[in-house]
Order: sequence, then C-alpha cells, then structure tokens
Amino acid sequence: MAPLVYLEHARFGPGWYGKVVSSDPERLLAWAVSKAIPRRALEVKSLPDLDMPREGRRRLPGYHIDLWGARLALAYDPETLARARQRSVTLDRLHAGAGDDQDRPGREIQHPSAGDRGR
Repeated sequence: MAPLVYLEHARFGPGWYGKVVSSDPERLLAWAVSKAIPRRALEVKSLPDLDMPREGRRRLPGYHIDLWGARLALAYDPETLARARQRSVTLDRLHAGAGDDQDRPGREIQHPSAGDRGR
C-alpha cells in the first residue's frame, strides 16, 4: 500500500488518497474482495523493470487500485487515517490533461492468463 497523500485537485475531488499496487492481479483482487472493494476497481498501469539499466528499460505489467473516500476506511486502519488527517502538508500531483485524471471508474483489463506471464 502506498502512503496516503492529500490532493487538492484529483478526479474525485479534494481529499485523502491511497493506492495499493501489485504485479500479481489475482492476489490484488483477492485482497480487494477481502476488503469489500469491487473487482472493477482494478486498473492496469505499467511499471519500470528496475532490474534493467535505466536506458532501454522495459515496462512490466502492473496493477493498482485507487483508494479514496469510503474505500480508505475499508483499506487502511483507523489509526493510519487519523494520523494522515492530522498532517498539514498538502500534495497536488494530479493535473488536467496529464493522463492521471481521466474521468472513468476503471480501465478495461485483459484477463491475466491471456498475456505473457513468463516475463
């Protein structure tokens, strides 16, 4: 799970946001189901292969679930949320047109067994 950040300008409005990331979509979906988060929340986003040199680095399939609003309470423990709300630092990383603010609930994903999982 990623650290919580407060975003002033995010696609779902200002507030606290978190994210859980994995290279294993089935494991991430099992986690989501255990937290009552719908399967449709799963999104695909490629990640850099950190085992390769920076130049020519390939991208690997990665999966994430954005957490905001009620989903935060499902995913993070209450103490973590309380500490985050006490922070005074505001971060604003999302910008219109940057591709991270698309107004849609989730991207269509290919079933994990359909792709090359041997990489």
